[in-house]
Amino acid sequence: MNTQTIEQTASEVQLHRVLYVLKFLRGLVLHFLLAVLAALLLFVAGIDGVYPIATNFIHAARALSMQYQAPIGLVGYWTVVSVLCAGLLFLLIWIYRSITNVRRIALRFQAMLLLIMCLSNVNTTWPELKFAFENLSTEFAILAALSAGSLLLVFPVSVAIALWGVSRCPERSSLLATLDPRLAPNAWTYLNKLLDLPRTPLQTIPTAAAYVLSLVGTILLIASVMHLLSLGGLANKLALLAMACKGDVMPECVEVSSGWAHQTLLSMLVALVAFKIATFLQATAKRLGVLSVSDVIKKPNERFVLYLRPFDADNVILPRPRLPLLSRLFSFTPFPVRIEQELFDVADGYRLLIAVGKPGEKGMRGDVAYRAYLDDSEWHEYVMTKIRSADRIVMVLKDTDGVRWEFGRVIGEEAIMKTLFLFDPAVRKPEEWETLDKMVAPMLQSAGVAPEGFALKPQLIGFFFQKGSLVEIINTNRTATSYRTAFSHFLAENLR
Repeated sequence: MNTQTIEQTASEVQLHRVLYVLKFLRGLVLHFLLAVLAALLLFVAGIDGVYPIATNFIHAARALSMQYQAPIGLVGYWTVVSVLCAGLLFLLIWIYRSITNVRRIALRFQAMLLLIMCLSNVNTTWPELKFAFENLSTEFAILAALSAGSLLLVFPVSVAIALWGVSRCPERSSLLATLDPRLAPNAWTYLNKLLDLPRTPLQTIPTAAAYVLSLVGTILLIASVMHLLSLGGLANKLALLAMACKGDVMPECVEVSSGWAHQTLLSMLVALVAFKIATFLQATAKRLGVLSVSDVIKKPNERFVLYLRPFDADNVILPRPRLPLLSRLFSFTPFPVRIEQELFDVADGYRLLIAVGKPGEKGMRGDVAYRAYLDDSEWHEYVMTKIRSADRIVMVLKDTDGVRWEFGRVIGEEAIMKTLFLFDPAVRKPEEWETLDKMVAPMLQSAGVAPEGFALKPQLIGFFFQKGSLVEIINTNRTATSYRTAFSHFLAENLR
């Protein structure tokens, strides 16, 4: 039998280094669209302050429109603005798709482009900062310099470095699995995956409430992060003052700038609180919207993924990824997490993930597999039926009586070719691994899918079979990211 090895260890490290860029680009697209909507409401209907984080930028744009109205006309000015906005949106999407598809040449070009844009922005912003230090309050000038330096220099340079690192990644499966379009059957699902919103069927009031709560949390999170990164948008306020402050109004400008400086410090504290509230809303939304198997599977031909595991795997906490500071800041995931939560998030919106509920389990959560609770006399027949009809199966292996029986049924029902076998993250000691190998290897050999002498490699995180070949997934990190990328890769692959 041929063996294919997917080594995800190195690509996962690069994924963690660029994860904040993906999160930032996701958020920036939504931020950009909300800012455009707020600008249209202001210019067309006179409604101001709809999206407060973009208010300063909108006012600066309106001031510029008045300044340039004479040479090129109002229509000409807004035509230029529209083209620039469309170009910026295209650039954001292009960078995002280049990362998730690991387009190496495009990534290197984008990294160089960002560095060139940094130099251009420094050349444009320097006269405004010089004006601030010479004419406005010292506190405002210092904060404006920090704001400009963060958004126009430090952050773009760090993004350029991350893009260059991804372009040099030798293996790319973890990066491809971050938002695989093959796991989004339609644009609505893909958009919700992009923004990390629930894809659970909106069949009940709790599921609808979970979606609304998650959407509010996402918008609040993006607004607070953008406010923190830009120091309250002081760079835009500086642009307004640089255009308006001349001659007799200078003393008033100094007073205004001092007031804005103090408001900014207060608003930063508010943004920190909003950030915590947003993460709480995200975590709460994931736990709402509980549905059972009977709620989601209502047709005989409904496609689903069967999740088989030892019940004690429900309590195993996956190691938290070693995320850099910015990746932690932009993370939508409330840690700690369990393996089932990661598997559900990958499958959500693509296939229903169903499982048998643990006997005596009190209260279901909304971020795990849809459960069916059965008597002891029912579960064997139920599992065999689901093994036969499942579109795919994901199974966590551990040497227990229940798993041994389920493993035998997967082989006996000839479902092994549609199953991803993952190893229980709690299995770490050599003797535990040896015991597991003694359970798995002989059964695979007796089924004729593994050769004599086959043994599990200790660095394996899982394996599956594809077109007659054994596909081994190696990842020594064994974090939450490791399990979700392995499952995503398996679901997206054509096994036949």
